[in-house]
Amino acid sequence: MEDSEEAQEDSAKWRAFRRSLHPVFALVAGVCLLALVGWIGEITGWLHACTVTTGIVFSLERIWSFWSRRHERHDRFRLTVRIVLAVVVFIGSVVLLFQPSGGRSMGPHLLVLIAVLVSGLSLMISHQTRFTARAFHPGLVLIVSFFLIILGGALLLKMPLCTVPGQTCSWLDAAFTSTSAVCVTGLTTQNPATFFSTTGQVIILLLIQVGGLGIMTLTFFAAVVLFEGLSLHDRLLLGKMIQENRLARVAETLQFIVVMTFLSEGIGAAVLFFSLEGIPDLSTRLFHSVFHSISAFCNAGFSTLPENLASEVIHANRVWQIMIMVLIVLGGLGTLVIEDVSFWSVAKFKRWRLKEGPHRRLRVHTRLVLVVTALLIVIGAVLIFGTEFLLGNGPENGSRVITAFFHSVTARTAGFNAVPMSQISVLTAQVLIVLMIIGGSPGGTAGGLRTTVVAIGLAQLWHQLRLGRCGMVFFNRKIPEDTGSRALGLVFLTGLWLVGNFVILELLEAGNEVSETKLMFELVSAFATVGLSLDLTPTLSDGSKTLLIVNMFVGRIGLLTVMATLIKPDQRPASGKPTEDILLT
Repeated sequence: MEDSEEAQEDSAKWRAFRRSLHPVFALVAGVCLLALVGWIGEITGWLHACTVTTGIVFSLERIWSFWSRRHERHDRFRLTVRIVLAVVVFIGSVVLLFQPSGGRSMGPHLLVLIAVLVSGLSLMISHQTRFTARAFHPGLVLIVSFFLIILGGALLLKMPLCTVPGQTCSWLDAAFTSTSAVCVTGLTTQNPATFFSTTGQVIILLLIQVGGLGIMTLTFFAAVVLFEGLSLHDRLLLGKMIQENRLARVAETLQFIVVMTFLSEGIGAAVLFFSLEGIPDLSTRLFHSVFHSISAFCNAGFSTLPENLASEVIHANRVWQIMIMVLIVLGGLGTLVIEDVSFWSVAKFKRWRLKEGPHRRLRVHTRLVLVVTALLIVIGAVLIFGTEFLLGNGPENGSRVITAFFHSVTARTAGFNAVPMSQISVLTAQVLIVLMIIGGSPGGTAGGLRTTVVAIGLAQLWHQLRLGRCGMVFFNRKIPEDTGSRALGLVFLTGLWLVGNFVILELLEAGNEVSETKLMFELVSAFATVGLSLDLTPTLSDGSKTLLIVNMFVGRIGLLTVMATLIKPDQRPASGKPTEDILLT
């Protein structure tokens, strides 16, 4: 009996030891990968030996784990993924082992290190329920996840090989750029095209993609695809994050969000690639196309071209400008709107083709977003056309109409510019400020007040002025009274936030001769996560840049979410005090 107990104890210790090896392998692979791409840039002897050793030991441990669990049928998919990954790593490590010292290439080393690191990350994702099972406020999870990604991004951008030779990225520049990328803003203290190397630009691109989708969204998506799915608590938490109230459809909506995002970015990159004729090198053209497609769909506004979309290489390229506009609008509409329109279109097609099927109605939210978005694009373009080309002789790119429409679209949180922003008129800048404050729509990658908030807030104000008694009605549907009150409250709260921050920004820039319009433009651009700048960001003081970092973070999370997370909810019982009216007018 004692021998049996000792054998079981030894077996448990051996399993615990093997489980501890996996994160160690991932950590070693991560350190080697960072050293290779961010610090050394070449294959040294110790890096080669570390990669080969880690790959062989990792693959043998994974193969042993698969063999010991080969009879388990409930986890076939995960075991199959493990063994395939282990075989790939083993073959790559053996190839590296017999490579001559003079012919060591970086590609196989990157393959082995990335595979080991991905395996470690998948282990963390498989245990994500231990974290999400805790009763955390959804807003707190969102704030912490974004903060950690920003911190990690700043550390990565500080690596020597992330900047071009002769340049050094300061801690403030790294923090500012990381915040701007994760919060999909686009404001920069250094030009990404000329200051950061290809490695730095790739890191910025990854931060944009993670920031646009959200790290928790990607984590939950991996849990759905690779592992057992979502628990009830995960569905509740994720439903609040992606604004899906139907718990039964949270997983489907999550998959639609991720698939639609990558599909849109892929199609956009293909169109941009074949329409970019000014760069003969195919790899460079492909990188520019992929970068701008992701940056546009995520409404980030980052560009790998020296003068953004005003660069000579794509000057008057109408296909590029139109494709960028389409991606910006798709990303700003919100995936829930696109999902609703997709299902509605399929239902319409079936009824038209097959003469059968259920009648599907677009949600009021979808209709409101589409109508307000279309009105803002057209009205904004007309105003910009008037202030730039009728009242003045502003710069254009391709044609005046396309230039006006492009900046009407990009001002609502995208941040690309097709002309030098320092050359636009003051009136145009003020029009852009209004568009930036309104922003995009809920559930998308855009920021600002949101289209629905502005529409419902104005409707609520008009309803109160008319002393209406039947309530607000949109598209034959009555809107709850508290929705209008919350919209007006958010407009008022945003106004207070911007006024307070503008006063602080003026105090910080008191010694500089900067106009109030430029300061307000910069502040609104940061808070609304737009990224447009009147060439002012690099010249601001360190205190002003820090203030913009805070505004980008709060703007991406959402001012209401931040306040609701920090303010403790009122749990007191209903008051039984008598009611007394107060005069307001």
